[in-house]
Amino acid sequence: MFLSRLARLNVISIKPLAAQGLTSQRLFSSSLVSYKTNTSTRTKENVHDLKTFFELIGRDTIEHHDSFEGDLQKFLDTSSKEMKAMGIDVSTRRYMLRWKNKFINDLEPLREHQRGKKRNGGERKEKQVLAQRKALKRKEERQQFAKDRAAGLVSDERVF
Repeated sequence: MFLSRLARLNVISIKPLAAQGLTSQRLFSSSLVSYKTNTSTRTKENVHDLKTFFELIGRDTIEHHDSFEGDLQKFLDTSSKEMKAMGIDVSTRRYMLRWKNKFINDLEPLREHQRGKKRNGGERKEKQVLAQRKALKRKEERQQFAKDRAAGLVSDERVF
C-alpha cells in the first residue's frame, strides 16, 4: 500500500517483473496427469452389461452376478428390499446401491472404493487398546526381569 502511494506521487516507479527482464517461471510441475488412470472406459456410455459394471466397482460384487441373471437393467430396477430378499448382505447392498445411483446419474467414473481399515481398534476404542497394549508390554517386561533375576543375570544391588 505504501509503495503504491509513492508510485502515484511519482516518487518511485513500479514495473512488472516481465518489464524488468525477470519472469516468474515455474521450475516444477504440480500436475498429476502422468499418474492419472484413463477413466474414459469406465463411463456410463461404455458399460453395457452387469458383469463389466460389477468388475469395475469391485469389492467382490461379481459374486451377486447370478442374482440379477446377468441383466444390467434388472439390477438398475431392483430396490434395496428386493436385494435383501436375494440374500445380499447390508454393506455390499449399500455399496451397490450407492454405485447404482452414481451410475444412473453419471456422477463419477466407475472404480473401486477401498474399505477403511481401523487402526488401534477404531476411533472410539483407541485409548483403551493402546492402554491395554502398553500394560501387556509392561507385564512382559516384569516377567522377563523375574526370569533374569531367578537365573542370576540381574543383581539386587543398584549401581549409582
